[in-house]
Amino acid sequence: MERDSAQRTLFITGTNSGFGKATVELFAAEGWRVAATVRDKRAHENLFSHLAGVRLYELDVDDFEQVERVAAEAVKDFGRIDVVVNNAGYCLMGPTETSTMEQIRRQFWTNTLGVFAVTKAFLPHMREAGGGTIINIASASAMFNYPFVAAYGASKWAVRGMTEGLAAELAPFNIVVKGIYPGFHATAIFTKLDQGAAAETPAHRAYKPYYANMLSAQKALPNAGSPARIARAIHRAATSPKGRPHIVSGLDAKLLLLVKRLLPQRAFQRLQTRAILAPASKAQTAFMRLTFGRNQRPLRMDLPDDLP
Repeated sequence: MERDSAQRTLFITGTNSGFGKATVELFAAEGWRVAATVRDKRAHENLFSHLAGVRLYELDVDDFEQVERVAAEAVKDFGRIDVVVNNAGYCLMGPTETSTMEQIRRQFWTNTLGVFAVTKAFLPHMREAGGGTIINIASASAMFNYPFVAAYGASKWAVRGMTEGLAAELAPFNIVVKGIYPGFHATAIFTKLDQGAAAETPAHRAYKPYYANMLSAQKALPNAGSPARIARAIHRAATSPKGRPHIVSGLDAKLLLLVKRLLPQRAFQRLQTRAILAPASKAQTAFMRLTFGRNQRPLRMDLPDDLP
């Protein structure tokens, strides 16, 4: 018999903003106990101090030894972790040619290996406890990738593959593994960008107009879908173990995925290429606003005025 919410515990990474913060607030409101992590606890010391049952931990998912220590500490503090949400991550954006291999390595280290590390840290506990749920926050980019985020999307495709493999591997132990693939939402992802290496070179000059065209839609949008939508999707995934293992969230993501399935591969690729050949039109940005629905929040962005 499933335990009620008041006895259940969520462990989630990357909670100082966006999906993570909204998820902590929702689960706490539903009576769950929550182990929330941030990279720098000193910068967010009072983040959830007003929420009963929430404990804040400092965790950098790039530090695998720290991941093991914090996982053990959370298990000791709460007695049992029922659901783990791998949410921490960031986006490397820019031309692949002008990105360094160190930037690309770092992208996979955080977005992919960090998810593996956190998951592995809790598997012995969940297996011995007789089950649990792991929810990986990937991206719609893991269903159809966009120009100028090749490494980011690839890191999320890897998370999708990990989710699918582990779902079968861990089923005998009653451990459920799911992936959530959000579309465009009003998170802090555009304020935590790792841009392609900034230098005025022939390569930068060659890509600059296409990169600017790709970002023109984002720069024209004042709002996007609320992160609360993804928090609700996470809650449904956590409380409905027999639900779908791969959850695409956001009308924009669902529509583009449908288009990809309906079009021949080359036609879809041409559609993606056209998005960088000219700035987004007023009609295109208006359509994007429509797909975000009624529940929208201000879109925070920190894009360079003079794109690299």
